[in-house]
Amino acid sequence: MNRVALAIRSNLPDELDWALQSLVRMSFETPDDLHFDRYPALAPALVEKLNSADQFKDIDTFSFQTEDGQMITTDDDLGLFGASVATEKVRKQLDKVLEAALVLRNAAINPENARHLSRSQVCVDALVKCLTLPSDRPSLVELRQYCLDIVESVALFLRPTSSQDSLFRALAGYLSSDDRGVLIGALRAIARLVINVEANLLQAIDRKLVSRICALILLDDEELLAVCLDFLYQYTAASENIELTGEAVDWRELVQQLIRLLLYQAQEWPQQDARTMGSMMLEKKAPPSQPPELPNDLVYELLSFPEPERATQWMRACFEEDPEGDVTQIALWKAYETRFEEFVKQGKKLLPAADFIKNVTTAFRRAAAMVVTLPGGQQKFIIKGIRPREVPMSLKGELYVKCEWTSTSPDSPRCTGAYPSIKDLYAHILTVHVPSAQASEPPAQQPAPPQPASDAESLAPGPSFPGAAANGNGVTSPADQAMNGAPTDVASTESGLTAAEPYEHTLAPTIVETASDTAAAESAALPSPGLPTQPMFYFCHWNGCGRFSPNGDTDRRKVISHIKTHIPDADHNRPLAYNVRSPPLQTTASGTLTLDTAILSQNIVLVSKSTMVDELGEATGIPLTSCLILRNIARSETGKRLLSGLETELIGVAAVNTPLRNYIADLLDVIEEKRRTIE
Repeated sequence: MNRVALAIRSNLPDELDWALQSLVRMSFETPDDLHFDRYPALAPALVEKLNSADQFKDIDTFSFQTEDGQMITTDDDLGLFGASVATEKVRKQLDKVLEAALVLRNAAINPENARHLSRSQVCVDALVKCLTLPSDRPSLVELRQYCLDIVESVALFLRPTSSQDSLFRALAGYLSSDDRGVLIGALRAIARLVINVEANLLQAIDRKLVSRICALILLDDEELLAVCLDFLYQYTAASENIELTGEAVDWRELVQQLIRLLLYQAQEWPQQDARTMGSMMLEKKAPPSQPPELPNDLVYELLSFPEPERATQWMRACFEEDPEGDVTQIALWKAYETRFEEFVKQGKKLLPAADFIKNVTTAFRRAAAMVVTLPGGQQKFIIKGIRPREVPMSLKGELYVKCEWTSTSPDSPRCTGAYPSIKDLYAHILTVHVPSAQASEPPAQQPAPPQPASDAESLAPGPSFPGAAANGNGVTSPADQAMNGAPTDVASTESGLTAAEPYEHTLAPTIVETASDTAAAESAALPSPGLPTQPMFYFCHWNGCGRFSPNGDTDRRKVISHIKTHIPDADHNRPLAYNVRSPPLQTTASGTLTLDTAILSQNIVLVSKSTMVDELGEATGIPLTSCLILRNIARSETGKRLLSGLETELIGVAAVNTPLRNYIADLLDVIEEKRRTIE
């Protein structure tokens, strides 16, 4: 290898041809055998050849001699048959420089060789000299591309100190190039050059060039898109760059494009049928076997109607149309007769059974009385096309809201109350199930054991575990805690909270409270003068919820805020036509979904859109870079304004793009933290 180095320096035509051809073949076929550290004289010899490239700056020009004897050099022979500067000898010399540059380019792919070249200031100067040659010389295009590739390899090991660095300025000059290859090479080299530099070199880049790079991400060119995003990631890493660009860059449009690129080239993976059913824990919910209990106010409204209108309204309040449902005629009549039996004794008359059955088609046009023959030959008289409702419906078509408060003791049944509005249900819970300390605690001078609930609607199972409410409600006194063996100090109750708490409280409450309601609830949560200051412990027993079990929580406001997440939204009891089915989907406390037959019979398809991953399964490529740029933007002063209102879109991407999910979660955390800081 020393002979090769000496042959290059000798400039003897035959020796130079042999040496460079041998190195070109070696650097291509066995690049691992080419180590500049092992052969110290090789790299300087190649760099010396590269350093002579400035003699070719006029290679594609023509020279003319004027009448007065002056020589003129132009880019065009102007049809005068001027003498070309690029003689055969010059062309051959350029070929040798190109071969030396190609060897350096292939060798620099090895990080060890790239580090060796970066330590040579002569090599850096030679690269700058080649990159600053005239860009309009066709003969120099190949040399410029080789030099850009060399700079890309050695840039990671260079440490420019300012934006006036000669190599940085040479690369920045190519950002306005219309040559795709040159632009890609320059962007990639700049991104690597500044990655380990603390100084904000990119601040010196012209704003119009930054705007141009932002516009280039709209092109359907994966390689160009990738290098543009790499540059923008480094540019936005310094938040002051975002502020200084002003209106030259449309950052809001860029944010929209970056969100689009979060699913760049995503592959869809549909999952359906039994696999989906199992993952979602879907259960078929059997229809109720009995009609719902009617509240007293609805019963008295029905009593104001004469027969047969009363029977029609009762059926619509307690039953709904279902093409696959059926009710036996005797059960339907008995339910009606039983409900109004006490009023019959007071003189009210009911519709006869035969007329009542005939009246079913008046209440429900699609229902029909029919006889079904059972396998044993017996006959069954049914009403086909209806089924009992989950909750009663008012005469205005509004569904009542059912209280799902339960407990774990078989001695206390679940609450059976139904209320005409969400607000009424909320008031019932505050009054009966989560009463204030003043309402639930006896006076200090008259200690008494816990009393069972007397309200039929507030009956709920009693405690079967430490800390559960003794009366089936969501509150227990320190005495109850002590009787159950549970701790009574606040610190111990806080340790019983689950890790899911922050996520449960992010759900938006659906209760619309007036100012007086809120003030009353908050004042009730505060201890009153003269009453004992011992903490009360509150629980949530909505449909078996164990959120604050077994120790409970002393913060009534916190428990009430959690209970709001269980209460149905305002659309639950919106007015419906009598022949419209009730909403079939319900959620249990454990998160299990229950669906009726109509929904369960449909094919459910979940689509996962997976973007590029590396060999370890981690996100990579354009989607990851786009997410990191968004995170940089979110950290800037204008990040809140630029990303305001886009959280829903980001959550939607995270829901389907598993590899990028953690990065989007970090981005959302930055947005939320920035919002809190500004506020």
